[in-house]
Amino acid sequence: MRTSSTKNRRHRHQVKVLKSEIMSPRIAWFNFLSFLKLLTKLAIWLGILLALAFGVREAIKYTFHQNPDFKLQAIQLNENDVVDETSIVEYLGIDLDANIFDLNIQEMAKKLMEIPAVSHANVERELPGTLVFEVTTREPQAWVSSPDAGLNTTREVQQLLIDKTGFIYPCPEQQLEKAMNLPFMSLKHEPDHPIRSAVTLNHPEYRRCHQLLRAFHANFPNDMKIIDSVHQPNPWSIRLNTRTGTVATFGLDDHNRQLDYFNQALQHAQRKGYEIATINLLPKQNVPVTIRGEETPPRAIPVSDESPNYPSETRRKNDLQSLLNRN
Repeated sequence: MRTSSTKNRRHRHQVKVLKSEIMSPRIAWFNFLSFLKLLTKLAIWLGILLALAFGVREAIKYTFHQNPDFKLQAIQLNENDVVDETSIVEYLGIDLDANIFDLNIQEMAKKLMEIPAVSHANVERELPGTLVFEVTTREPQAWVSSPDAGLNTTREVQQLLIDKTGFIYPCPEQQLEKAMNLPFMSLKHEPDHPIRSAVTLNHPEYRRCHQLLRAFHANFPNDMKIIDSVHQPNPWSIRLNTRTGTVATFGLDDHNRQLDYFNQALQHAQRKGYEIATINLLPKQNVPVTIRGEETPPRAIPVSDESPNYPSETRRKNDLQSLLNRN
């Protein structure tokens, strides 16, 4: 018997696999039908989803936008000194026959914020038919004038006001009555710090005058109306003019002490029946004062635009304590 060699056994165990795909018109037709079936299912599901979306949209439209119950019936506005209901309707162009869901409340709030005298605005819908407006207006601190920049010193509508944040805006008609009691803040023209509406002022003189007005308000909140104007005539002082004609000179700091002296002097003058023409509050002990209407008024040297130094003899003659203790 013949024995098979190792080589022959190896060849007998090797298997060759032949893979072939047979494509016939019948098989191709069945594959096409399967593809159409899948597309049909997808189209049915897509149609169902579109129908649901359309139905939801129509339901929302009918329930809200076409519902006569949601027709605009009232406008509610918080009390403020810039806009009223009539001006809001005119400014925003609100259709009084519109459905409240057809009105873009975000755009309304954004447009109200474009009014310079408005610092914040919010608009909400209150069912069934009310628009609620919440408006925060700017609180003016002073009028702004700058003769160098052509800004007049007149208190009237559309003249510039400045609030406590330094934002400048034209005076609205509704704020005029309140603003009539505010002082003027006179500033020099600075090309790097232009004075114009709808900007936040970063003028160096503004910051110093603002500090004095803030200190005055903190000490005498009910007496701001006595101030006619403030300005900085030189690098070391601020000049305050009252509406009765008194010219008071303050430093750039130490305002609480200076305001206390100023108040004492005004009260004493009122009790004694005379008027102070000028008072220089820079010195801590000897305060120069001149009195209006005296035939021989006390000698005094008000603040000079050239030098902050004053003769000690004049200081002694016009010491505030001597003035207060007189008579």
